[in-house]
Parts: sequence; structure tokens; C-alpha cells
Amino acid sequence: MDSTKPLKELVINQEKTGYRYSIEPFLLADFMSLLPGQSVLDIGTGCGIIPILLAQGEPTLKITAIEIQDTAQAQKNIQQNGMDKQISLIHGDFLEEALKPESFDHIVSNPPYRKIQTGRINPDAGKALARHELSLSMSSLLDKSAPLLKKGGQISLAYPPERMSETLRELECRNLYPRIARFIHGNFQTPAKIFLVSALKGKKSDFTVAPPLAVYNEDGTYSKEMGQIYASFNYTDRPNEFGEK
Repeated sequence: MDSTKPLKELVINQEKTGYRYSIEPFLLADFMSLLPGQSVLDIGTGCGIIPILLAQGEPTLKITAIEIQDTAQAQKNIQQNGMDKQISLIHGDFLEEALKPESFDHIVSNPPYRKIQTGRINPDAGKALARHELSLSMSSLLDKSAPLLKKGGQISLAYPPERMSETLRELECRNLYPRIARFIHGNFQTPAKIFLVSALKGKKSDFTVAPPLAVYNEDGTYSKEMGQIYASFNYTDRPNEFGEK
């Protein structure tokens, strides 16, 4: 990407009801390791935020985004940011879609965090699907994703820390070898709320844990690093919710 060219300011609207994105998409987009021209699949794109952030950072990416719920807002967001030619949107169930094997360099998802047996199911159907594994569990997500990745391709995910051992185990069972993880804290006086992990298909490497990130300072203002992440995408309408799935 030409670093001398100023970024346009992004506009990413979302519905007033149902699931609403928070800070995790920005963290995932910043965390991902991408090269120009690569093909990317975003599973559960919601209003299209992750593909839009990725396209802002690298305009040569070829991105496919899939969402089981209504995609009208995602389509509007893609169009109003002028990214129609770069981002292909699919309205459908990821588990049922016929996608070409070994066609993606990178798969990303901010998936439902909670198992069906844990916590109260939200009465809002949209929020319930986004938060609980009602239609997409970790195992079904990985079963479908692994064959879609090219050899040496990567998958990047966000989950709560209590599911870390499960996540690493489920990845390795499918020849997806964890490469790097990062713990995300509200602030450094509180336990981590989520972790990010990236794994390589069919390629073992040294597993590293990146330095932790705090979203906020103790006074509630954004930390310097979180502010830099937002600024890197030139996005000013910054959500405050974090780890609230």
C-alpha cells in the first residue's frame, strides 16, 4: 500500500437492533498478517466491518464475506466505502455454502463466543446467533474452514481466554498449527477478556505469545496502542463496548 496516500475516512453504519460490533473487529484486522493480493474469507461478517477494515489497509486484497443474517447493511457499507470490486458478499449459511477448496490465503472470524450450555440466551435472535454457538460451533467452523485454506494459509480467530486450551487443541486436530496469540485486556489491572490466535495450515512453527494489549488506560481513556489501531484505519466513530458477546 502507498503509505504516502492519505486514507479516506471510513463510514461503517450498523442496525440499531440486533448484534452490534464492538472493538474486536479492529483488534483482529490489526492482528492479521497479510500480503498484497491475497484472498481472504471473513466468516460472520455482520455489517461488513472486518472486510472494510482490511480493504482500507491493503486495497489489493480479494475478500469474500459471508453472513447468515440480513446482509443489507453490509452491502450498503461496502458500497458507500467504494469497495464493491474488492469485497464479495454472500448471504447464506457458511456451513452450507459450496466454496472452492484451498482457495483462501487467510480466513478470519469473530465467531460466537459462548457454548449453548453457558449463559443466558439473548431474547434478541440476532444477538443470540452472534453470541452463542446456535448455528456455528468452534468444531463446525474449523471443520469447514480447514479445507478452504491453501497450504501454509492462516486462520485468525478471537475467543475468551477460558476457551484457549480448547481452541489450540481443536486447531491442531485439523493440522492448523498455532503461530501466534495475543491477550487483550480492558486495562492492565484486569484479567484478559479475549485472546487472538493465528494458525498456519500444515506448517508447524514456533508458537509465540505477543505482548498483551490494554484497550483502556486506568482512567477509561483509550490506551496509546488502541488509539493507534483506530487511527491506522482512519475510523473516528469508535465503539466503546469490549468483550461483551
